[in-house]
Amino acid sequence: MYLLAHELPDNTLLQGFDICIVGAGAAGIAMAKRLVGTSTKVLLLTNGQPGDRGLPTDTQQSLYRGTIGAFLEKVDPIFLERSRLNMYGGTTNHFGFWARPLDEADMISRPGYRDAHWTIDLDELAPYYQDAHHFGHFGPYNYDDIDWWEQVMFARNFPNAGDDTLTGAIMHAQYVEELHDFQVQFGKELMNAENITVLFNAQLLEIQTTENKAHVTELHCATLEDGKRGRDIRVQANQYAMAVGGIEVVRLLKISGDLGNNQQDQLGRGFMVHPLVTNTARVKFAEPVPVEIRNFYRDQQIRLLPPENEGGAYQHMYVPVVNPEMVFDYDMFNAWGVLVPTHQTLLDEKIGNFRLILRFDPSGKNAEVNINWEQVPNEDSRITINEDQRDPIFGQPVTHLDWRMLDVDKKTCVRAMELCEAYLRKHGATDFELIPDLRGGAEDWSFAPHEGALETGDHHMGALRMSDDPNSGIVNSNSRLHSVDNLYIAGCGIFPTSGFANPTLTIVALSLRLADHMKSVVS
Repeated sequence: MYLLAHELPDNTLLQGFDICIVGAGAAGIAMAKRLVGTSTKVLLLTNGQPGDRGLPTDTQQSLYRGTIGAFLEKVDPIFLERSRLNMYGGTTNHFGFWARPLDEADMISRPGYRDAHWTIDLDELAPYYQDAHHFGHFGPYNYDDIDWWEQVMFARNFPNAGDDTLTGAIMHAQYVEELHDFQVQFGKELMNAENITVLFNAQLLEIQTTENKAHVTELHCATLEDGKRGRDIRVQANQYAMAVGGIEVVRLLKISGDLGNNQQDQLGRGFMVHPLVTNTARVKFAEPVPVEIRNFYRDQQIRLLPPENEGGAYQHMYVPVVNPEMVFDYDMFNAWGVLVPTHQTLLDEKIGNFRLILRFDPSGKNAEVNINWEQVPNEDSRITINEDQRDPIFGQPVTHLDWRMLDVDKKTCVRAMELCEAYLRKHGATDFELIPDLRGGAEDWSFAPHEGALETGDHHMGALRMSDDPNSGIVNSNSRLHSVDNLYIAGCGIFPTSGFANPTLTIVALSLRLADHMKSVVS
């Protein structure tokens, strides 16, 4: 059911819940959806309102303002506000649900590049990835079946020369707002679920614990009314899950007494995004690249008729739709191919994972290259709080984000473009012009308004990393804080490494896994 915090009496205590999930974006809604219809009593807290869609109000979004470090100031001075939305559905309101699982190389330590690794493997995540995949109505879960996708997209990748360092990979996207806005797709189901209560307009201010900080006892929340702080709301549950994004959760843990920090002071450290250069290179070919190869790299709408029986085959529907209502019978989404390094290339080159988007012009003789890549965990890239600046509503310290890069991150970009040039020249390119200036060290880049400016990929990861050893991270393999027995983290903050894939599919998969685990704990 839906419940409005501003309609409750001041200082109301809500209790009797098995699980309280704080945050109703991709992670929080995925968890709640997983628990619908179970015997588990769930409270889902959101800062937003039932009708939220599009963009939050200026007042809501003002709570996400903060301060940033010198490097991020040069790259994206409004990153803290632009890259996250303070509303029901969170950032699912402005994303296209670009989806792909992590690769094997992303999960393991890679000597010579990074020691960080996941404490779970792809086999364990696989069933959750499949379930997460269907949140996007993406058809069959077969990202690595290149032959199948080449048929569906009327495409083929460049022919394999046998010693290629790069290969093709498939990405998906869901641009239909009714599907990629999670609160729209699943809102009615959550509203009607007997075991789920969605509490709106509830801003978490503090996590209260026992004196030794080993057990959460209560959450202290407040409402936003007429642009000001309204009434207080208190919440008690057996277990708690923080699903408020990879930045805000760190701020709340720090405000709550550095909750969950370890002896190495790693709370908030290792913050990563996917560095991005939209216009990285211009390429010319001697002859037009065949249409079917260009089709492989073209973002195109896919329409599939789901199988009548579980385990059956999807049918590719490419003929015109005579009756517009028939579209509701199909899985409709977008798909395209990208260039990525082979697993062996990553091991040999000792660089981060990356993906290259090729955009061909109508002639087929010219293309532009876009790169997005993995950032190595860096303890000096961190989230803290700024005690000297307070938010305008509740008067709490704001976030300070000091995003930094290392020389190895620059090496990944430089080497990726060298491999790209060699690959494309092998397949007919005659000219390859780099657009940004990639000389120099970690902080030497082309910045806006330069055509080849470095950008942030809007993917917040890593500041609450998962680890087996409490001295090496903040949460354990079940996403629970090492030092707090009933507090869990859902979302991208727990990523030990980042790969190149957009993180939402992994966020949803991990959230579904966490929901299953928390249900077993309270059962």
